[in-house]
Amino acid sequence: MGGCVVSLMEVLNSTRLVEHPDFAARRVYGVINQRVTEDEADRSGVYRCARLTDAQHVECFNWYEGPTILQRLAIICTERGDQRAMAYRTVEKVVKESTKDEKGGTREWAYTFLNEPTYITYAEVWSRLVAFGRGLVELGLQKGSHVALYEDTRWEWLVTMLGVWTQEMIGVTVYANLGEDALLYALKEATCEALVCNGKNVGKLISLMNQYGVHNATIIYLDALPSNLNTESHKVVAWADVLAKGTPSTAPYKVQDNKDEEVLVMYTSGTTGNPKGVVHTIGALTQGALGLEERLTELIGKEENESYVAYLPAAHIFEFTCENIMLLRGALICFGTPRTLTDTYARPCGDLRAFNPFFFIGVPRIFETIKKAVEAKLPPVGTLKRQVFDHAYQSRLAALKEGKDTPYWNEKVFSLPRRILGSKVRGICCGGAPLSDKTQEWLSVVLGRPVAQGYGMTESVCNASVQRSGELKCEVGQLLHGVEARLLDTEHYKHTDKPHPRGELLLRGRFVFKGYYKQPELTEQSILPGGWLRTGDVAEMEAETGQMRIIGRVKALAKNCLGEYIALENLEALYCECPVVAPNGICVLVDPQQPFITALVLTDEEKAMKFARAHKFENARWPDILKDPAFIAAVTASLAEIGRKAGKKSFELLKRVCVLSDEWTPENNLVTASMKVRRSAIDKHYAGIIKELFAD
Repeated sequence: MGGCVVSLMEVLNSTRLVEHPDFAARRVYGVINQRVTEDEADRSGVYRCARLTDAQHVECFNWYEGPTILQRLAIICTERGDQRAMAYRTVEKVVKESTKDEKGGTREWAYTFLNEPTYITYAEVWSRLVAFGRGLVELGLQKGSHVALYEDTRWEWLVTMLGVWTQEMIGVTVYANLGEDALLYALKEATCEALVCNGKNVGKLISLMNQYGVHNATIIYLDALPSNLNTESHKVVAWADVLAKGTPSTAPYKVQDNKDEEVLVMYTSGTTGNPKGVVHTIGALTQGALGLEERLTELIGKEENESYVAYLPAAHIFEFTCENIMLLRGALICFGTPRTLTDTYARPCGDLRAFNPFFFIGVPRIFETIKKAVEAKLPPVGTLKRQVFDHAYQSRLAALKEGKDTPYWNEKVFSLPRRILGSKVRGICCGGAPLSDKTQEWLSVVLGRPVAQGYGMTESVCNASVQRSGELKCEVGQLLHGVEARLLDTEHYKHTDKPHPRGELLLRGRFVFKGYYKQPELTEQSILPGGWLRTGDVAEMEAETGQMRIIGRVKALAKNCLGEYIALENLEALYCECPVVAPNGICVLVDPQQPFITALVLTDEEKAMKFARAHKFENARWPDILKDPAFIAAVTASLAEIGRKAGKKSFELLKRVCVLSDEWTPENNLVTASMKVRRSAIDKHYAGIIKELFAD
């Protein structure tokens, strides 16, 4: 019966197929990137975006020399005046509810109730950023002062940064989840005269600053201070009061026009050592924003009344650049949070439904979470509805590969999961780390929007490459306009490799950073003669089309006792597809004295118990199941099968794993703020377990 229903539905689908403009165009596009100079002894020739003339390349290369972000924003705020520029929702209350699970246990959930949106016009944005800059002057700050931002993404964050620039001061950013040690390091290294943070953190920060002798920074707080807080040791001022001080002020301000003026020190988390302060000029930030905006417009066009949900850390170059792009497009920036993004924990609805963005960005962890949330609500395996879904998935995937769209399946099967992003999303972009082939395919099939992976760095203002629409594989696509790239030979990867050239990716363009703050030796190591930025990433250029792939890190290779080199990050991205694995929850391990690899695997109760039920562990109990040898064997077999299906060699298949219910967070120093594994910290923290995994 089920087979007949599915067959009938497939007939109906086949009669309604239409051309998919993105996938059809990608099939015939041809060369993506082209080599425009000859190879040299130890490196490839220069690659550029294909179909770009020399004159067009020079024009894009020199966006740097045009009006700056601040100059462009001044014009837009005047032209768009009373049109909405920013929106946010305040929290009405947080309600905790308890539920019983299937075994009688109690679980507690927190639901955030949000008020109706508040809007800020373009004219108000300009008046507030100017007023905030003047308020800093009234506090005694001067040209060249450093102002640190240590706060989550919100409209005040962006207004603060832009306001700082109007007084020729320098913004210093630190991830809010990078930890107090990193903040103190940045405050001391950059000698910050002011720090913008949330009121709830002021007490802890005062204690730490007193402990480490940081007394020169005025603390500017958002929201409310805790009651009975002793602030005598530091100057503490409300953000709103700084704005109020600046509103009547007549202090002069400057719409920054010096392209070479340093305006930003962005501290990034490294997998080893202290954070590094990446210094950017306003010209480089403008070049970077225009390069990405040009590709965004090429991919999904430009319309009036666009909205965008900002929820990733603004201290990350990806989010910060996107927010600048949206202002330059005259769009509405709607501020949300990762927790309130969807309806799961937000009431009356999540940020995506409330604001209906035209464009959605995320990091792999966000998309893996969305994928698993949708899959958790699918009908059980073996039911008719699940048969229909699985068939529709494969049918639509086959159609997309042929450049076709499937209106029938879109309406009958995929309409419900597509509501998760709102009704107006025209495109999706993933950055920060590679998205697995499986997840990119799933997003394209189920959510039905063009998915583009991008590659960039803090040091390049996110500029390097972005996929064209219609891709289904984990590649980083076409170089942006104004970007030049080449491959530098390493010990293990050569530009002469066959069939595809490989090597460390070098980038050149007006977006390249000025240097690492107070680290001239590291700067010299990172920027080669001729202005080439060493990315530290290994890239592969497809011989025929120039399609670019990131295949690993120069320093993220490990060698086993057979002399085989293993790309750890590639394997981790692949094995994250296993349903028992938490997002970013796997660390592949290599012992130079052993021929096999092992892994630490993170999971949670929901994933582990679902996996256990699917594998017939009838008496499974949490967390005891994690110690069950049969369960561990099943997880290991599942991971190895994923590797086999992906065509991995025998030494790349996991032989042993340890399944953990731990969390890896920036706070416990096991991952960076961008959720990259700190391998040395993992090795130290789990030394005993790792020794057992490799024991003979």
